[in-house]
Amino acid sequence: MCRSRVCLNVLKSISIPHGLLLLQLLLLPLPFCGAFVNETSVFGPEKLQAFKIFDDEQPSQISGRSFICVPLFRVFSLELRHNIRLAGDEFVAVSGDHPTLGHWQLEKALPLKEQDKARTKWYLRVWICASQRFYYRYVIFSKNSQGKRVLRSWEGQRVARMLQTYEIYRSPGVDIFGEAYPISVGGGFYLERGWLQYEYVIELKFVWQDHIAISGMASNAKYRLILTPLNLIDDTRIEVSRYAYNQSSFRAQNQRGVRYTQGSIVVFRIYQPLDTYNALRLSIYQVSRDVQLVLGEAYMFPDQIKGSRGILQLPIFASLQNLAIGEITLPYLVVQPMPKVEAGNLRASFHHYWPDNWPTLDVGYRGLGASYFQSSTSLTENTIESYLAVLKAKGDMVQLDVQLTKDYVPIVWHGFGFYTSDRDRSVRDRFDLRFVLIRELTYSELKASRVFILKRWTVQEYTNLNVKDVSQNRRIFPKLSEIYEALPNTLGLLVEIKWPQIMASGVPESTQSLNKNTYVDRILQTTIHHGCGRPLIFASFDADICSMIRLKQHVFPVILMSIGKSQIWDEYMDLRTQSFQQAVNFVQSAEILGTALHVENFQNKHQLVNLALDLQQALFLWGNDLQDEHLLEQFRALDVTGLIYDQMDRVGPSTWKRSEFFRAPQLMELFGAQCVSSGNSTTIPGIKPAKPTIWPKLR
Repeated sequence: MCRSRVCLNVLKSISIPHGLLLLQLLLLPLPFCGAFVNETSVFGPEKLQAFKIFDDEQPSQISGRSFICVPLFRVFSLELRHNIRLAGDEFVAVSGDHPTLGHWQLEKALPLKEQDKARTKWYLRVWICASQRFYYRYVIFSKNSQGKRVLRSWEGQRVARMLQTYEIYRSPGVDIFGEAYPISVGGGFYLERGWLQYEYVIELKFVWQDHIAISGMASNAKYRLILTPLNLIDDTRIEVSRYAYNQSSFRAQNQRGVRYTQGSIVVFRIYQPLDTYNALRLSIYQVSRDVQLVLGEAYMFPDQIKGSRGILQLPIFASLQNLAIGEITLPYLVVQPMPKVEAGNLRASFHHYWPDNWPTLDVGYRGLGASYFQSSTSLTENTIESYLAVLKAKGDMVQLDVQLTKDYVPIVWHGFGFYTSDRDRSVRDRFDLRFVLIRELTYSELKASRVFILKRWTVQEYTNLNVKDVSQNRRIFPKLSEIYEALPNTLGLLVEIKWPQIMASGVPESTQSLNKNTYVDRILQTTIHHGCGRPLIFASFDADICSMIRLKQHVFPVILMSIGKSQIWDEYMDLRTQSFQQAVNFVQSAEILGTALHVENFQNKHQLVNLALDLQQALFLWGNDLQDEHLLEQFRALDVTGLIYDQMDRVGPSTWKRSEFFRAPQLMELFGAQCVSSGNSTTIPGIKPAKPTIWPKLR
């Protein structure tokens, strides 16, 4: 029996005029309709599900959406170029927003099939039912010993590949892996590294001035280093980065190893499956007239790498001898995947989403500015009241400082601690006070503390602002979640994560005993649940925290804050923070958004900003000198990404800017995709399907 209503709705999908459609139905023989309902026909039972009526509420309206889908035979054809070579355990898949393509879930993505022995050409033929355009991306993955897919790399363009309804019946062309929308902002060739899910990372860092001391060798000797895993099962991947301008990306080791001399920066990155612990051997060679001579070897065992960070001091043994000839000092970092990271999906990545055709953004430093140690503002710094004042001054973003209490509650406070005293004690001068670190107090203890700030030779108490009332916008120590809930989404946030650094003299800024992975995870989780859907950038003076944020997720971008070369501030021991160029190299190596440098690095040499901008890196500037309107205009003319400064109510853009930049509804829709990509939401209220923005690139 012919189900004419099913046939009618199916044929509607081909957009045949109504009168012509009825005529064709009258002329059709009955076997044609039977093809749609007979189980022995060309469409089996599973394909017949495609023809269910979709708009029962408007059965009389003829449209292309009067059904769930139209079956189409889609051929995905992909070619790997740009010197991309797959490892033996790597495969290609396609993922998209269509159910057939897995709804952006890596585990449900459809694997492609090899087309040549070189494994550079791949294809897939698949039935897809589609009544409207759908989006898709290509990914490279491997499988671990438990059969779980491990994401190696994926196409990271802001807008995924798109198949329009009018293209459905066209013969498909060949897609190039990583290339999409070459004339669009955020398009072109771009690949994302996968975030950690079933692996963890160890970084061995040559980031100090001196690391290797070998008897009889000069301090400026030239070496080559090769790192080898000592495991029976080949389940370890090792990459290395040696810093050089525009050549700092991580890559596989070559057979000759990586060059190292005193003061150069080399970072080894080791990927291992969770619950796998392998020993490592670092072989050190001397280079002499193109001949490599083995000098010695250092061994690292699993029980030596503990916690999230540490410093290894290892003996260097002569090759094939049990004779120590020197010592190597090597800091390390361990990066674990974030809890519940499997909720994330391939819908979009925001690691590098900050288009270079956006205007220079005005960022309020701790709100309207620092208030405790200088009288630049009448409002207390790092309070909701001060942040909202930036919005009134037509600022685009605010910078705030975040750190964790002893019980891992993210709170906003600039210093690593504050001065306090007992409740019943009379305070006459600084000798009646004691200094306490934020990490030493639980959140309840923090909110019960008296708070004093030393201003030159005077003591000022702020205990009256240390209240728990969330309606009090002047309160100090607000929770990060309260900040997210109190500020409108149109006000962008630059969230600086505090972590004490080791100074060049070897003296630490402060002490920190909290687990670094848990520290970063708690801030990320709070942001995913309370702060997604708004323009937000993480930042830190700690390069390792920047690397951790990049490896743990793909939703929020991060920048490295750096002093660079300065006559005002003391240097850190980490070479990655001691100059603008090394900061730029770090950004490329860690694959993060950009940097925020002190403006002193660009005095009388403003064109240095091009070192970052030419590599498509974001560049923010900060410093007290930016309280000058003429200097602000000079850097705006150079197209820097943002300017972080005090006193925005006095020198800011309120006199000439119509409104803050992120007030545009389209931008709110765009950043709303963060909530979906992180797994915190399945839909974006009011969002329309994304389209590639065909805007000219500035660089």
